[in-house]
Amino acid sequence: MRRSQGGRQLGAFPKAELEVPMSLFRCIPAALLLLTACASPGTSMEEVMRRTAPLMPKRPDPLTYGTRPENPVRVGWGDKGVMAYFKLLRGPQGQPVAWRRMGDCCEFTEVDGQGNGKGRLSIFEVTYDGLDTPVVLYVDAFTGGNVYAPWGFLLEGQGDTPPPSGTEPEVIDL
Repeated sequence: MRRSQGGRQLGAFPKAELEVPMSLFRCIPAALLLLTACASPGTSMEEVMRRTAPLMPKRPDPLTYGTRPENPVRVGWGDKGVMAYFKLLRGPQGQPVAWRRMGDCCEFTEVDGQGNGKGRLSIFEVTYDGLDTPVVLYVDAFTGGNVYAPWGFLLEGQGDTPPPSGTEPEVIDL
């Protein structure tokens, strides 16, 4: 080996410099072994994604949605939410609905995650042209959520019914 001016050999590493990389090379296989030992065999990527995916709202049972106190229409926003919901609710052929409030029932603890207050469901009688017997709907004006049409109804803008004539959207030229 050649010697440099400082007395150190050229092309050689001091012993302390060799120990650091060697210990690093020993840690990497140990870490890989530890990671593979903890992995679950047979777990597919789809299964991992399903477990870690954010919870998607579950659509309520269409046969009981709104017609049973345990499965109310959760409109939120108080009376404004109730009014907006009934403005969008339609019969199966797009008929506008007539509704009237029958009263309240079924006190419950609010399900908004806070649980600080109590609420009551509102009961509405809903009908439309061609319906023989009015339908009773239970509406939660205190708790918001995804709203759907109860069985036998549609929400305006959903389904196959065209919008009423004269309500075409205005086209804005840019």
